[in-house]
Amino acid sequence: MRKIVDRVTAFLTCSLMIIMVLVACWQVFTRFVLNSPSTVSEEFLRYALIWLTMIGSAYAYGKKKHLAVVFVARKIPGKNQIFVKLLVEAVVLIFIFVILLFGGTKAYQNAIGQASSALGMPMEYLYLSLMVAGVLFMFYSLLHIKEYFTKDAQTTPTE
Repeated sequence: MRKIVDRVTAFLTCSLMIIMVLVACWQVFTRFVLNSPSTVSEEFLRYALIWLTMIGSAYAYGKKKHLAVVFVARKIPGKNQIFVKLLVEAVVLIFIFVILLFGGTKAYQNAIGQASSALGMPMEYLYLSLMVAGVLFMFYSLLHIKEYFTKDAQTTPTE
């Protein structure tokens, strides 16, 4: 399951990045060559950057490539590091539930009926990125917790 989610997430982020580069090039071309800037490209890039950030950050978290302060964790003896890792995952899960899922749902509900100015896109699509990222973060966080227990069980000597 993890491989499928990783591949889909990587494909989405890479595809979105390629599309954003092409749209940015189009925006530069229309502004400086045609002297008639595209009205929708700037808004599209702004919203695409939000989606890219939300999905990409969940992907980076899943690959454990996110920014982490490990100075304190490295000073703790090996057997107790599992507790620190589980505490971190618990804090992440609380953040996911409160900010991304609960807050994202509220923002989504508040945006119903609103449309963006240039694209005319329903604004709930923008706020949907919070909930999608929340589900991805939660998936990866639960996988991390599972990995900590399976690694701990594998490294613990049996009597």
